[in-house]
Amino acid sequence: METEKVLAPKVAKKKLIPVFDLFENSWKVYVDNFKGLVTMSLYSLFGMIAILLGVVLVSGLAAFIGFKGQESLLIRIILIALIIIVSVASLAVAIWYSTRSKAGLYLMIKNNYSSVRESWQESKKIFWPFFWLSLLVSVLVLLWALLLFIPGIIFAVFYSFAMIIFVFEGKKYMSSIKASKELVKGYWWAVFGRLAFLGLVVYLFSW
Repeated sequence: METEKVLAPKVAKKKLIPVFDLFENSWKVYVDNFKGLVTMSLYSLFGMIAILLGVVLVSGLAAFIGFKGQESLLIRIILIALIIIVSVASLAVAIWYSTRSKAGLYLMIKNNYSSVRESWQESKKIFWPFFWLSLLVSVLVLLWALLLFIPGIIFAVFYSFAMIIFVFEGKKYMSSIKASKELVKGYWWAVFGRLAFLGLVVYLFSW
């Protein structure tokens, strides 16, 4: 007696929102919540200011070392130590504000555009896991890019939703990365096209 094979029904592939509809909806959300989103984004400026001040101070100290060629070895060591301290401190401040600003934006969206202050305070609680996940994703993409340029692009798209999944679903590091890859699987070109379009719009607006 032959065993009948039961074929599983194919699951219809969901269609993504068309690019221009997505842009239109995003623009409406941006306009409706303009003040809060821009305010949260401005926090990252503190990081840029820290970097700028760090560059100015380091340049000044380096110029002083070059100008004062006859100072003692101890003074030169102190100045070099100050350069290192200023560089590390300015980088730390920049990372602190830029990371919390990005996490705060995701938290605002997750909490239905709650107040900026609440989202900013909440971003402090997830700073370290958010930072380490960002670093992990960057390292993984870099490693893929070292093989060839194309794998770097492919996996950058696959991992592009890891940070969002971490904030919205509370998954851990590798779980967020794997979930992002599963989310993009089957939609790679569609996601890539939308990210490329967004990048083009940002580039044009920056001119």
